[in-house]
Amino acid sequence: MFEPRTPTASPQDTAALPSAGTLEPGRSLHEFLVDKGVITPAQLDIAQRKQRALLLQGRRLEVIEILIRDRFVTKEQISVALEHSDESRTGGVLQALLPAHLCQRLMVIPIKVEQDVLHVRAAQRLTEAQQRLILNACVRPVTRLRVVAADRVELRNRVYEVASDETSVAAMIERLRQAEMSSSALKQLIDAMLTEAVLARASDIHLDSKADPDSWVSYRIDNDLQQRHQVPHRIMAALFIRIKMEGGMDASDSLRAQDGRMGFEFQGRPVDLRLASQPIAGGETLTMRVLDPESMPSLDSMFPAQPDMIALFQSLAQVHGKNGGLIFISGPTGSGKTTTLYAIAQRFARDRVNVVTVEDPVEYLLPFARQIQINQLLNQRTQDVERSVLRQDPDVLIFGEIRDADSARAAMKLTESGHLVLATVHSVTAIQIYERLIAFFDEGSRPDALYIMAHYLRLMINQRLIPRLCDCARPATQTDLSSIKRRLVDTGVSPGPVAQLRIKVGCARCNGRGYYGRVVAHETIVIPNVEDLRIEIGDWLIKNPNQFHQVRKMQGVRYTSRANSIERLLHAGLIDADTARRAVGI
Repeated sequence: MFEPRTPTASPQDTAALPSAGTLEPGRSLHEFLVDKGVITPAQLDIAQRKQRALLLQGRRLEVIEILIRDRFVTKEQISVALEHSDESRTGGVLQALLPAHLCQRLMVIPIKVEQDVLHVRAAQRLTEAQQRLILNACVRPVTRLRVVAADRVELRNRVYEVASDETSVAAMIERLRQAEMSSSALKQLIDAMLTEAVLARASDIHLDSKADPDSWVSYRIDNDLQQRHQVPHRIMAALFIRIKMEGGMDASDSLRAQDGRMGFEFQGRPVDLRLASQPIAGGETLTMRVLDPESMPSLDSMFPAQPDMIALFQSLAQVHGKNGGLIFISGPTGSGKTTTLYAIAQRFARDRVNVVTVEDPVEYLLPFARQIQINQLLNQRTQDVERSVLRQDPDVLIFGEIRDADSARAAMKLTESGHLVLATVHSVTAIQIYERLIAFFDEGSRPDALYIMAHYLRLMINQRLIPRLCDCARPATQTDLSSIKRRLVDTGVSPGPVAQLRIKVGCARCNGRGYYGRVVAHETIVIPNVEDLRIEIGDWLIKNPNQFHQVRKMQGVRYTSRANSIERLLHAGLIDADTARRAVGI
């Protein structure tokens, strides 16, 4: 990230931020965020102290970068707070105005030329000499420079895109086809592949080692598996050995499944990779789960056009005292359960609230949270951890997954002792969360579980991730409306006013698919902490333990169907009718 400063160019040449988020000369971005209430003074103090400690180690990080890494603020929150002018959003399509090597050296991206003024985005202050260098290097004749403050991380990504293709994955594979294999060349290829995957927003990298020509590198992007690079078997076999060695696996064993973990540095920040190899017919496959904290979406981007859900998450994060509570997030594998769990966890003021997680394994590192990984090698169980974790004085407990009776009992006990407990569960519907949890308890202990569920259950979410329309989508017309209505017949989703609907198109950004990123389609049950309502629910469940579906109809309980959440996304122009129809039937 950056700390906006007034460039050395004249004031009239410096792009100003809008009035709601204007940064006065000499005023830093983090001070602005404190004033706007996006971060607290205590969080800023922590980041500044960490910056000083890093400087003593010879490492320099901007305060804003530290705040983002420690999950005190997200890039989306900063963007909303700043409310950038339309001009600062330009540059979606880079114009070839400056040499790529100069963009890399000075960390700038050209936006456009208007008359004799070159507009650039910069992540840091430019000296007068640097500004003259840029003006002289521009391929169009210009006499003045206008500088727009830019997000440092985003700018690094854009600079990478315009860099020379000499270090691309395809180019490296081609060189290795014709050259001797070397350790340094393999390392460069791995780094290039990992960098390409992170920039492409890949959640997983799949490597298949088979006889030629069936060895491939594939990326999973927005839940679609894309075959990216065909690799000669001898190169792929060498890649397997190198990756296994770095991941702490047995490189000589290709006949049994193995797990490992490795990391690499991407543009100055660490990215973790979880590895899993598996013998397959004709060879071996290796999956690398990319755990990049900075690419993890925020709640605002996952639940767009749903301010009530964002307000709900924010209220849950306001932990005051030990009042207890159960929050469950469910869905099938790949539905974003863990992502939502971590996004909620980021909302807690972890510098003031003791957040403890119990996971198997720990996926994302959450700064200022105490993360416990269950050690399967020592036959450690969730109930064993539960006994010791209470001595750590927790306020919030996060279970990576409720998968057996032990973890279910531990969650219930911790809730009853006054802790807010968040967990994920595999289920198809929100109602099935309750059914699955109760099934973990035998007849003797079930009444106690029902009592705890009735008095402490606060939120149940069942979710799916569905494709989000790319920005290239066009507004729907009256001609499109009849087709949209036909697609939505019998779905329970209303098409709404035609002015709000959009039709997919396809562009270079989305590779012609028309979709870019994903959003959550959810079914949600919210139970307010009202004593009379809790007593009513408790009485009902004791008498009718198998009819939790009636609870969602009780006065005061807020129920959002999946069709309703999909309808909101459709009306906001975030998804199209085809996606809405498929999502309702999930």
